[in-house]
Amino acid sequence: MTFFQKTGMDLDPNLVINHDDTNLSEISYTMEQDSSSYSLEMGGTPSSAGHRKVDMWQNHNFDSGFQTMNHSEAPSIISSLHPSSHLSGMSSMAEYEPIPNLSEQQKQKFDGITKNPTDGQYNTVRAIPELTMLMKDQDNEVVQKAVMIMQNIAKMECDAMRRQNETKIVDPRVIFTLRDLLRDKVDHPNIIRFTLGTLFNICNRQEGIDLVTRAISEQPDIIPNLIRHIGTFANSIYKYAILTMHSILSDKQRGGQSVTIARQQDAIIHVTPWLEAEKSEKLLPVIVDLIRVLCEKNTDQKVKFVKMGGPQKLLHILQQRGYENLLWRSTQLLKTFSNFDAPGLVAFGGRQILAGMLSHGSPRLVLSTLETLRNISDVPSKMKEELLLKSLLELVNSRNAVIRLYSAQTMSNLVANNRPNKEYMCSNNGVVNLCRALALATKDWQNFQDKEAQQMEDYAESLICTLRHLCVGHPLAEKVQAYVFREPSIFLHKLMTMRPVLLKHTLNLLLKVVSQNALLAPFLLCRIGEIGFVEQLIHILRVACTQLNVQDVIEGVRVKDIVHLCIQILRLITRNPDILNEVDFFLRSPENSRMGDGHTLPIFVLQKANVEENTKSSTLELIYNLMHHEKMADHLERDEILCKMLQSVQMQAANHPELANLAANILKLMSEKRERNRIHYGRHGSFESQFGHLSVAAQRTEVMNSHGETYEGAGEQWSQPMSDDSMMESYCNSSGRDSSKTYNSPMYHSPPSMYPEYPNGPPSGPYYDPHASTSTRPTPPHYGNYDSPPVYNNIPSNQGPSSHLSDQYPYRQGRF
Repeated sequence: MTFFQKTGMDLDPNLVINHDDTNLSEISYTMEQDSSSYSLEMGGTPSSAGHRKVDMWQNHNFDSGFQTMNHSEAPSIISSLHPSSHLSGMSSMAEYEPIPNLSEQQKQKFDGITKNPTDGQYNTVRAIPELTMLMKDQDNEVVQKAVMIMQNIAKMECDAMRRQNETKIVDPRVIFTLRDLLRDKVDHPNIIRFTLGTLFNICNRQEGIDLVTRAISEQPDIIPNLIRHIGTFANSIYKYAILTMHSILSDKQRGGQSVTIARQQDAIIHVTPWLEAEKSEKLLPVIVDLIRVLCEKNTDQKVKFVKMGGPQKLLHILQQRGYENLLWRSTQLLKTFSNFDAPGLVAFGGRQILAGMLSHGSPRLVLSTLETLRNISDVPSKMKEELLLKSLLELVNSRNAVIRLYSAQTMSNLVANNRPNKEYMCSNNGVVNLCRALALATKDWQNFQDKEAQQMEDYAESLICTLRHLCVGHPLAEKVQAYVFREPSIFLHKLMTMRPVLLKHTLNLLLKVVSQNALLAPFLLCRIGEIGFVEQLIHILRVACTQLNVQDVIEGVRVKDIVHLCIQILRLITRNPDILNEVDFFLRSPENSRMGDGHTLPIFVLQKANVEENTKSSTLELIYNLMHHEKMADHLERDEILCKMLQSVQMQAANHPELANLAANILKLMSEKRERNRIHYGRHGSFESQFGHLSVAAQRTEVMNSHGETYEGAGEQWSQPMSDDSMMESYCNSSGRDSSKTYNSPMYHSPPSMYPEYPNGPPSGPYYDPHASTSTRPTPPHYGNYDSPPVYNNIPSNQGPSSHLSDQYPYRQGRF
């Protein structure tokens, strides 16, 4: 039995198979469906397979959207746009075209190719070469009939149910002949339509794609002739041209050369207008994806697309269309341009339009929208963004780890340097939601590993960064600081992770918090196990100092920034006498007082040539504060290197007046202290007679070592808080971004800790323990309990639908 007997196909010259078969499949993010149908007009009985499919549609009123090109009433199964699975069956091409009435002389040209001499059946092996010759005939009616038969053969070969074991259209001369028709028959739209239909069906199978791309490598002008017909509206020719072009260019194995040729021929200029002109939501996704292929990793194509108003056309599609696959592909293409022309997208109202997509039911559409928003969220804008912020606050507690991460990152950028957005967040439970989310993230931290743990770290980083922005730059800033620091152990835990990015953002937030005197009490007394803020800060400073000469940047964070932030915080908190005692205790511990050539940490920082001037200025201010502690003053005064450095800095008043002034003040304190000690020792004449062999410095050391307490009256030398410190004021009131593009960090597997001294998580035990055990370590100065810091009235006591954290975002032992 021949092939045509098996398939029920009859290539009678007077009959034609519908040139628009419907062969489609879709692989969406949740399911994969295949649907294929074939509508035949044979002039006799249609094939049983095709008849059953047509009957199914007629009797069940089923429309995939490709027969009528109307919106599908059934679940959409649009093509995945993969080269092996493409759209077909456009409505305007679904009309059945009668075969031209051929004369007897014209019919005779087909006699030799339609029947096999041995069995009287059609023989495609012989028919294809004969049809190839007939497509070159001078008679246009013969050419039209020949190309129609060739299209029918191509249709059968791309159908798994009707194809033979071996592909028959394998000769590149067929492709070259089709190319000639596209070039020479421009005035014959029917021939052009069937020619494009033949190419399209050939490209609907991988072997056909390979054949076409090989032919293109030999004769590249196939692509220009395809592009030429993208603008041909008659008989819907442009639709087949677009579909065929997309099939060829999206082939991952051989499509690269074709893409290059298409770019050289300005295909983007011919395709882009159809974003606005095309009405079919079924064809638009193909057009959008074709533009994506052309623009991918090519700046010139992106520039041309922007100049033609392409991004505005995509935003218009998001506003006017409702087809999920079209919306998703449009946001995917916009995501490409969000990194190329972010200001342009924002100027055209991109953030407001994309905000409307965040309430869509499709997770992949929401995720694509969020990624686009994140990339353009750092662009300043005066447009109102309440709807966007409201949607982000809802998504920041999503169960989807990536959605909540992108939401937090986008929110962080939107509130940076934007007072209206900060005020909106503070008046709409934004601080409450963010603190709740951070508490849950901290609670779930140790349940994850590798990629999930990295996502959780990025999420916590974004939340802390957002809270840091909300702590400054608006009237409620101090109240936000007080509310954020109601659970100080959360931030102490982040410091103990020793992760560079978390350290940077947490230290930045603490720098804002410790500017309030009322918040110094919880800062002093908070403990995780036996570790408090002061000890951990000094530990971070010591480890960062050891890295200054080893590497400049660790995981994208400058080591100098960590050193600067630690010094800044220590400078601010030492205005409190109790904290000053604890800072003195840990700075004079052996590991912290023997840095470099045996110096304490602040002196070690001053010695570093690669430390920036503002860090040195903060270090001098810290030393000035430390000089008001008797024991630390003795320790600093005995350091000859420090005295020489201070004298050297003082001599450079012309170049560094601020530093010289600080150095002079410290030297003045040292001089006053020596004078007080001289007077004190002068009142006790027996002292020198008893220890006359010792120097004055040695005598003071001996007295300190024997008594272990400060001299009477040392506390009177405590200076008032530096309220006029312009550097502190400017630093605390700044909410500037750290980079122009904050969130483009790559995923990576379980990165090791920045520093090995601490584990990734806190020790077991309660977060807050003001009376921690001291049996295994030296005991720092201990102070009494404190009253809870005030909470501002703008944050309601009822925190939304539920006051329980677990109700908002349930605790889970497993993975996302």
